[in-house]
Amino acid sequence: MRALVLAFALLLSAACRPHAAPALTDWLAAGYAERQFDLAAAVDFYGRALDSDPDNQKIQGRLLRMRIAAGATAESLELARSLEAASAAGGAYAGRSFDKALVALRLAVDAARRGDWPATVRLLEERGGESLPAMVRLLSLAWTHEAMGDGGAAQAALAEAGKVAGAAGWTALHRALLLQSAGRREEARAAFRTLRSAGAGARGLLAEAAFLAAGGDGEGARDLLRQYRLVGGRLHVDEPAGLAPLATSPAEGIAEVLYGMAERLQRRRFPVALLYARLAAMLSPDHHAALVLAGDILTGRDRHGEALSAYLAVPEDSIWRPAAEMRRARALASHDRFDEAVAVLEAEAAARPKDPFPLGELGHLLRGEKRFDEAATAYGRAIERVGAQPERRHWRLFYGRGIAFERTRRWELAERDLLQALDFVPGQAYVLNYLGYSWIDRGEHYDRAEEMVARAVDLRPRDGYIADSLGWVYFRTGRYSEAVEELERAAALDPVVNEHLGDAYWKTGRRLEARFQWRRALEFDPDPERVDGLRQRLDCGLDCG
Repeated sequence: MRALVLAFALLLSAACRPHAAPALTDWLAAGYAERQFDLAAAVDFYGRALDSDPDNQKIQGRLLRMRIAAGATAESLELARSLEAASAAGGAYAGRSFDKALVALRLAVDAARRGDWPATVRLLEERGGESLPAMVRLLSLAWTHEAMGDGGAAQAALAEAGKVAGAAGWTALHRALLLQSAGRREEARAAFRTLRSAGAGARGLLAEAAFLAAGGDGEGARDLLRQYRLVGGRLHVDEPAGLAPLATSPAEGIAEVLYGMAERLQRRRFPVALLYARLAAMLSPDHHAALVLAGDILTGRDRHGEALSAYLAVPEDSIWRPAAEMRRARALASHDRFDEAVAVLEAEAAARPKDPFPLGELGHLLRGEKRFDEAATAYGRAIERVGAQPERRHWRLFYGRGIAFERTRRWELAERDLLQALDFVPGQAYVLNYLGYSWIDRGEHYDRAEEMVARAVDLRPRDGYIADSLGWVYFRTGRYSEAVEELERAAALDPVVNEHLGDAYWKTGRRLEARFQWRRALEFDPDPERVDGLRQRLDCGLDCG
């Protein structure tokens, strides 16, 4: 890819002045690599551009971003110090405010790691730090003032943070963590209780579970861990053993602030989220959740090699290791290394013989490869580990096995599993849709199926597959005009789901449009069992004998 990037950049820079071409060529190549999320290539090309134009602050800022994003601890610190030194020697650093803030934050991370709290305060309050997001700056200052023994300033920073819109839960979490790290257990206990009503989400539940576990309340911790999983926690853990407090020192507290920002930005601004996740791990190498999050962000951008490195950095004795290993398996499978992915999950299953989730993940991967018989077996092994009392958190196992059974024409078993999944999550759109559509396709339970699919549409109105299911209900019950309307909406949401639209057009006399949709359906590489049916439709429509 780098050769292609360089060739592209050379073409763009051909009209530039000769002495400027090397820096511009590398700058263009670096920008392209950055957009592709190829961090190693971006670091390389920005570095070359800086060699050609060593005083260019725009290049320096971009290179700093890429070094942090790539997890280059020493190199990012060296560049941040160089930028700070240049600023001290010749006035204010003239880069973008984001880059100024990033310089200050990278240096503050290093100062906090070394325990130089006066320097940390200066960097957060001045010289670029004032441009940081308010929550990052104020919560980090609260921990810094606490480290310096200034409890009043710490509380003032927390109070100011609490005024930021949407920050009540995050501020409440750090107030509780500050009290816990200071050994003020009764005050911390009350703060954690307040935290629940403030809406701190999964991270707050995990923090309180760790607090209760540290105080010997194992049952209370287990109850919170169950709640943590139900609200989407990243960590699969049943027992509180090994669950450590989220922050036992000011440095760990600031790392938790950075991690929290990364979580908040993960879906909206993933390049910036990766910077915060990397900085959290640089400040606190034991913040294994930050490593997992970095891997997730990289996986989301199809940077599977870099993601594998992040997941493998989680130590074997960490409670985050199982989550990292399951994600590593997914990354391997996405990287066309499926056999390695299977080996990772089988090893996890052997290492944790009571845990159903590695085998459940194996079922998911096999199902994604359309190896449905093997997937059903893997799900079955997982469900055997659940025993006679499955819980709501196990719904995906039954849902996955139900799909695998249905695809291998074992409907009675499939229906039983899908109904079990629906009992656990009656408001889950995909379970409602899959079971409802299956009933419709089999000519069974039309009224209930229509009710279920209609509810799934209400839950996920922008999902083309679910809209297609509702249109198919109308078709199978003879309401062809309604079917056309809903199936047109489905095809607009997702062009792949157009086979049923062709059927509905045919029934309403729109024969040319029907054949057009069936031809399109063939272009989308349908499952082999659907190909013959589509070709037959093209030959004689829905009137084939």
